Amino acid sequence: MTKITIAAGVLVAALGSGTGARAQEPAPDEIALYQSWYMANTAKDITKGYAAATEYLQKFPQGQYAEYLKKWASGARGTLFNQALQAKDMASMIRLGQERLSEDPKDLSYLLSLSLNLRRHELFGSPADYTHAEKAADFSRRAIALIESGQTPPGADPQTWNRSDALSWLYQNVAVVAVKQDKEDEALAAFRKSTEVDPGNGGLVAYNSLMSGSIYKSKYDGAVVRYQALPEEQRQGPEPGEQAKAVIEEANKHADAAIDQWARFVALAEAQNSYADTREKIAKALSDLWAYRHPDDPEGAAKLIDQHRPKAASPTS
Repeated sequence: MTKITIAAGVLVAALGSGTGARAQEPAPDEIALYQSWYMANTAKDITKGYAAATEYLQKFPQGQYAEYLKKWASGARGTLFNQALQAKDMASMIRLGQERLSEDPKDLSYLLSLSLNLRRHELFGSPADYTHAEKAADFSRRAIALIESGQTPPGADPQTWNRSDALSWLYQNVAVVAVKQDKEDEALAAFRKSTEVDPGNGGLVAYNSLMSGSIYKSKYDGAVVRYQALPEEQRQGPEPGEQAKAVIEEANKHADAAIDQWARFVALAEAQNSYADTREKIAKALSDLWAYRHPDDPEGAAKLIDQHRPKAASPTS
């Protein structure tokens, strides 16, 4: 995973310095707000200082001290953002990140940090937490759009930065949230894209295949239910009716997709020696689906798994 940090330098101010004289003295309430910031900054209370600076800038965006406090607040926000990350305070992290993004919606550093930390601490937490799932998906989509437009994080070398890695877990974020929201087709598309951009990431592709196979199996189960609900005359006789044919075709399509995804999952999980319990259950479900689709080829499922096994690296001279 790409490690993202936010610069957090804090500037120290002297009362009334660095702003230049103005022809008109500031109003008393402007001075009072500035003094509130100054006292908090002198006491090294960055939280109170940031609140005072933010309030000042909201009320006096063209004020005598606005230019200086804007620079100070930017650095202070970075410090508070990092503190929120250290404390795993996702709500504060999101609030501070959104304040920055309201200034610059294309700040990829913040978007990546928000997406990555919501992934680590919530979407893929133990247990998973979907409190901020929609925000995680939104930040991830915005980061994807910027990366695919050619943007790289500040300070990253475009020649060495792992673009594929970032896109793969960002797309996976979107897919995981879509699953939670019962948006199956959106989830499948995002899992597919996640795999396509970084096919060599075995752990990521295994998870994508596991989840995609489960979605296709759910679609297959739904088609079976619809088939069973058809009138008997559609299902009986030497030839099924048109409605029955359509549902059978749909069920078979989803079964085949589930088989392929789960075969890939089993192959990768075995290669990584991971997902032990899940792998055993999925292998059984895969075998059952294969038997339904290919009753005359009992060895076919094992052969398909072999086809998905990672290829050994070629020796180099």
